Amino acid sequence: MMMSWRRVLKSAQALAAHSLLFCFTLLLLLKLDHVVSYSWWTIFFPLWMFHGVVARGRFSLPAPTVPHNRQWAPCHAIVATPLLIAFELLLCMYLESVNVYGFAAVNLKVVFLPLLAFEIIILIDNFRMCRALMPGDDESISDEAIWETLPHFWVAISMVFFVAATVFTLLKLCVPEAVNLDAFMKSWFAVLSVITLGVI
Repeated sequence: MMMSWRRVLKSAQALAAHSLLFCFTLLLLLKLDHVVSYSWWTIFFPLWMFHGVVARGRFSLPAPTVPHNRQWAPCHAIVATPLLIAFELLLCMYLESVNVYGFAAVNLKVVFLPLLAFEIIILIDNFRMCRALMPGDDESISDEAIWETLPHFWVAISMVFFVAATVFTLLKLCVPEAVNLDAFMKSWFAVLSVITLGVI
């Protein structure tokens, strides 16, 4: 009976999280198409509620049991939500100040620093997981070890491209020219969605 209630609560948590993420997506699209005139704080509120709902759940890939008597924990599981929220808050401050006052309260290059730090941590941490999951020198590699290591390896490879995209964006922003907010938001919303879904 207890297990049944736990499954119900877990399903309700997943439903609430995806509903909030859908609300954020819908509000963002309506805002970018100038259908609604809500402040950016209102637009981002469902996203922050989403982080609150999933805060008690697992982050990113499931952490395997301690392999080969090594003591470690996935670092990105600890820093995921704080760094993502920091990026979202800075982005919201930037967009709202430009929208209301006509000038940026935060440098756009500073906005990306938490996101870049998050991506680098995921990259390093997943390579660290791959190394920890590999058998020792005197052990033969099994199919189970390969399948357990592959997801972390592909995440690490994917983050190489995410880090490159963020670095190139920062380099682009160093050039003193106007930034198209609509194009900027549409392109980076895709990146933010992939990363956010990865930490459910």
